Amino acid sequence: MRKSCKKRKGKFSNGVNKTKIIISSNSGFCFGVKRALDIARRALRKRGTIYSFGPIIHNPQVVDGFSGKGLKIIKALKEIKSKKRYLLIPSHGISPDALRKKNISYIDTTCPFVSRVQKIVKDLREKGYFIIIVGDRKHPEVKGLVGMAGRNSCVLEDKKEAKNLNLKSKKAALISQTTATLADFKEILSEIGKKNFMELVSFNTVCKNTIDRQREAASIAEKVDTMIIIGGKNSANTSKLAKTCKMVNRNTHHIESRRDLKIKFLKDKKNIGIATGASTPPYAIDEVVNEIRRFDN
Repeated sequence: MRKSCKKRKGKFSNGVNKTKIIISSNSGFCFGVKRALDIARRALRKRGTIYSFGPIIHNPQVVDGFSGKGLKIIKALKEIKSKKRYLLIPSHGISPDALRKKNISYIDTTCPFVSRVQKIVKDLREKGYFIIIVGDRKHPEVKGLVGMAGRNSCVLEDKKEAKNLNLKSKKAALISQTTATLADFKEILSEIGKKNFMELVSFNTVCKNTIDRQREAASIAEKVDTMIIIGGKNSANTSKLAKTCKMVNRNTHHIESRRDLKIKFLKDKKNIGIATGASTPPYAIDEVVNEIRRFDN
């Protein structure tokens, strides 16, 4: 993890004399991703072959690397063929319904911050709250939370959905996907607060690392000509990061790797900002920087 923004200078052949590259200090893997990958590495060395219920993290390049070491990605438990069956629970968690299978050993890499949200949901369910989850309903983390919340729950993705929500429940609780934007959470909370609930409680469960990444990236985006966001296209936190930056700098580009970098993103630009999602490996940053420098020649 970089402790401060780094500025790098170069010379582009398009006439720009000095080009600065500013890299967010909150780039590279977050704590939860590092932890998940460390657990997976140790398990693969010990077991040889492990099945993962969906990708361990949302970065195709990293997942491909682990697949080459024996990690097999599955969508359903029936895909497990080995007699010695070990199932890895990804960093974003899993629905309890998916774990109701005997004769399988589980290796849990769920991020502790996601586990915390799961515990909150479980407690709210036991207390009889209608649980409203802010986030992407297609995301594995949100699916897992819905599985824990049960039927007495719903998912809201934006302010419009919150405005149209019509509930008869007397008491409700609002929580968030850990990788949602703080702005979305606050907007939805504002709309939900207008509803006629006898009791409404809210928990800001957006991960602090997510908030820090978004704030610093947005700050950099305001100062540069072009903002490059590196991370998987299937990564919720990376997509939200790109969305946050695009709100302050329309020249924001979400790329997965150096292969997606185009000269038109950089032409006539004097200042370039770089930020990454929480599941983007540090080497991806270096590759993008090197590719930018390659354009210098």
